[in-house]
Amino acid sequence: MTRYDQDWVDTLAGIGGAIGELTEPLRLLFVVTDTPDGKAAFFLDLDGDSVGGTAGRLPRGEKAQITVTAKEAALETLWSGERSYDAAFMSGDLKVEGAYERWLDILTPAFATSPWADAWSAATS
Repeated sequence: MTRYDQDWVDTLAGIGGAIGELTEPLRLLFVVTDTPDGKAAFFLDLDGDSVGGTAGRLPRGEKAQITVTAKEAALETLWSGERSYDAAFMSGDLKVEGAYERWLDILTPAFATSPWADAWSAATS
């Protein structure tokens, strides 16, 4: 399994699980820069009952409600719990486009608690 490939995304989604606070489906795209292989991307399709994920960019013509862009090193500090999403955003190390309120109010708190904290932590190892 290589980071950001389909097996990695499937593992992440399987550990993280559904986010019950979501009342409607949400597509979240991560664009990771400065990886050893250049730029990488993956997206998560989230709702209150399930989560799915796909390695790579969105298919042509499809859009994400939220796009998160960051250098890999910045994401690793977030995923390991060493740094908060708010601190990374305020310093410019994390760029969030789209439905920022949903990111701030629903996803950031969910990603900081188990089981997502465990999923992100496993993703960095």
